[in-house]
Amino acid sequence: MKIGFLCSDIDIPLFGDEGCSIHVRDFTDALVDLGHDVFIVCPSLGDGASAQIKSRLYHLEPRGLDALGWSLIEEEPVIQKQQLERDLRSVAYNFCLQSEGASIIAREKPDLLYERYSLFGWGGIELARRHGIPLMLEVNDPLCREQDGYEKFTLTATASRMESVIIRGADAVIAISTWIKDWAVSLGVNGQDAHVIPNGVSTKLFAEKKTGETVRQRYNLGNQRLIGFVGSFQPWHDVQGLLRAFSRLYAADHNLRLMLVGDGEPRETLEESTRQLGLESAVIFTGNIPHDSVPDYIAAMDVAVAPYNWSEDFYGSPLKLFEYMAAGKPTVAAAIGQIEEVIEHGKTGWLYPSGDHEQLAEGLASLLYSPELSSAMGIAAREKILTDYTWKAIATRISDLANVLIEEKAGAEMNLAQRR
Repeated sequence: MKIGFLCSDIDIPLFGDEGCSIHVRDFTDALVDLGHDVFIVCPSLGDGASAQIKSRLYHLEPRGLDALGWSLIEEEPVIQKQQLERDLRSVAYNFCLQSEGASIIAREKPDLLYERYSLFGWGGIELARRHGIPLMLEVNDPLCREQDGYEKFTLTATASRMESVIIRGADAVIAISTWIKDWAVSLGVNGQDAHVIPNGVSTKLFAEKKTGETVRQRYNLGNQRLIGFVGSFQPWHDVQGLLRAFSRLYAADHNLRLMLVGDGEPRETLEESTRQLGLESAVIFTGNIPHDSVPDYIAAMDVAVAPYNWSEDFYGSPLKLFEYMAAGKPTVAAAIGQIEEVIEHGKTGWLYPSGDHEQLAEGLASLLYSPELSSAMGIAAREKILTDYTWKAIATRISDLANVLIEEKAGAEMNLAQRR
């Protein structure tokens, strides 16, 4: 099968280190590994020097006077004053995708277009309709809702009205969680056309179980017990709550350490909280690391944490959770959304009520000081993820759905031709 993967989100660099970039690369690589002919069309590459892809790449940017207009949007004082530059550039890019992208589609003649949903992203649907190709739309977030209040998100009414039209316009919706599927159905998508397929992990990165010794030596951890978190420190990650839970444990055991792997705008606030709690010598901030180093850092941990302070409507499919478990680490995670579907409490992980920092501390202690339970939990978690939640397993499920979609599209066209 020849598949055209479209990413029209100007804020997702293909070779970036964030989860969205990793998702695109690992998923398309898995499609290629299954024997599919895949090409990617995207607006931004980023500067990830070590990142590679197996698909053919079309770096589609506006050219000529289109490029001049695209760049001048950012420089126009009125646009800057109204914080319109990102939204207007997103709209402009979809016109570019329809014009420049059309020649790519005509030349490649894919059997299927697969698009990652983005704000104002109608270009893929237009290309699919124009060329008579089925379109699968991957929806990772309710974007208008998620970005509500963001200073650079100003065309909110336009984006909201387009969102429902775009999502209804796909031939099939790939929702990363049950919540996302239900939300898509609430917008008018036929329930039979929406499929829940979560995120996954790279078999290449996690097939070999790491020791973590290099990382432990780098930070002089010796025999200290290490709790670890990997992420971007977003407010919903509740790293502040993790610090409070860790402080309770550290007061009773100064042999504990907490490693926070990643970076983000809230880091300065977190570092200040660390000082206020008297944890400067016990908390390690690593900063950003290359994604291919993540397994080594997780391997260095005794217990991994996926903390959240989210009361309802959790729609995510956390990559960090799958990676912790694939590395064979006993994991403490908030009992919300898809996390509750993946973790069987006490067997493949330890669940605690979201936002309850006392229960978080108790869960961490239960695993830190119960080596037999932790070992059995890590083994069971790794087996579950490497069986059901690899990108190869995810790509296989999507390929099977795509085959059905292509056959249905061909059958509908044949019936239409016969009626004529």
